[in-house]
Amino acid sequence: MAVREIKYRGLKKFQIFSGEMRQVWIYGFFLKRGTYGDPSPQAHIFVYENGYEGYRVDASTIGQFTGFLDSQGREIYEDDVVAYDGIRGVVSFHRGSFVVHTIHRRSRKLLSRIPQESIQVIGNRFENPQLLTNEVQTIVENERAASSAVSATSEAS
Repeated sequence: MAVREIKYRGLKKFQIFSGEMRQVWIYGFFLKRGTYGDPSPQAHIFVYENGYEGYRVDASTIGQFTGFLDSQGREIYEDDVVAYDGIRGVVSFHRGSFVVHTIHRRSRKLLSRIPQESIQVIGNRFENPQLLTNEVQTIVENERAASSAVSATSEAS
């Protein structure tokens, strides 16, 4: 059996001393948990560096590693904007598989069917929304909401 790495990323937003807002991607494993001051579940990404350290991240930005790399060797995550064969699209999880929602053709293609040497990560939908049409953004957000609803139903049963 092949072992694949299960990991996530989430965007941590914070304010520095000067008052300027910054954001940084945190990579690790995902867990929803309460904190001492706020017992309701919050999204955290945990990283192992001399012990586990948890970082609260924006839950809407959490994306899973697809297990695929682009032509430059970069990891491809959910919500990445990719380009291949003159086509641009956004990666999402749809009906049990990672797919690319294409921007121009209004279709989706299995990520596993795109040759690694032809695909390149060009951004993500949070930091580079200008790379996507509003229609594609809406499709991806609706699929994410539907996926979350299925997960919530599964956890309740």
